[in-house]
Amino acid sequence: MMKKQHGPAFVRCLIPITECPSCNGAGLIQGVFHQLECIGCHSSGFVHAETLEPLLMQDLVIQLGLKVRNLAAKVKALDCSTTSAEARHYQQDNTRGAGRTTFRGD
Repeated sequence: MMKKQHGPAFVRCLIPITECPSCNGAGLIQGVFHQLECIGCHSSGFVHAETLEPLLMQDLVIQLGLKVRNLAAKVKALDCSTTSAEARHYQQDNTRGAGRTTFRGD
């Protein structure tokens, strides 16, 4: 049963979007001599996942912004936890020779 609601929602929710089946997410369709804008997705490359209808421009901008922020947060979480082999190599001591002197490269 759906909850009755009056007025706009206070919180924007993420609408499921998928690539346009007409243009395969490119936003353009190849004509005979030139490229045409896809009318199936308003040349954005994305449509509603369940109904395959194009989203309004205002909704599309909001949805893509939410999606970019979510993906940026995931990338930031993954990026901070890993260290590369080069970083580990520069963190270890580089003692050389009999006197165990440290070469800094200065």
